[in-house]
Amino acid sequence: MPPLAFTYPGGPLVRRHGPSGYSDVQSFRAWLRDEFSFRCVYCLVREQWGKRLGEFDLDHFEPVASSPEASLEYDNLVYSCHACNLRKGKRQVPDPTQALLESAVRVHLDGRLSGLTDDARRTIAVMGFNSANLVRWRLTWMRIIDICQKNDPELFASLMSYPDDMPDLSTLTPPSNARPDGIGRSCYAQRERGNLSEGFIA
Repeated sequence: MPPLAFTYPGGPLVRRHGPSGYSDVQSFRAWLRDEFSFRCVYCLVREQWGKRLGEFDLDHFEPVASSPEASLEYDNLVYSCHACNLRKGKRQVPDPTQALLESAVRVHLDGRLSGLTDDARRTIAVMGFNSANLVRWRLTWMRIIDICQKNDPELFASLMSYPDDMPDLSTLTPPSNARPDGIGRSCYAQRERGNLSEGFIA
């Protein structure tokens, strides 16, 4: 079983939201925060780990330089921490929503990552996930989460939970939305119905 802090999704992402028609990319932020469970699609750092919203970017999976026509397409955007967005830059990597899965990435107890598929190995290499700094960062958070789980249940719950400021997507009015039913399945809507778990792993 992978460490709790770094469990990649069990299957490819099936997007539940589909806003379109916005004239600026930042208008997609609330939708993407919810879509990607308030954490970086690449390294899995969570907003709850002390990150400010300004430290998360809206990354164009297909870089704007090579696909300018997709610059405002929702399905070409992923939620990324600023550090991962900088590391990726204009380079092309396999789609992280398909490549970085629990079955494709092994998270070792010493903080290293191993790719079990070609796409996962390429992503890990391009993103430099096994650099000394990132391995040390990952191991530190693995230890923090483990210590909190054993000794501070309240802090553990906070670190593994959803943020308090989850967006109410029903108040947003995109020019169009190809998947309007996703609003009812958003984290905010689930919380309002009392169906949202206090924390999540993947």
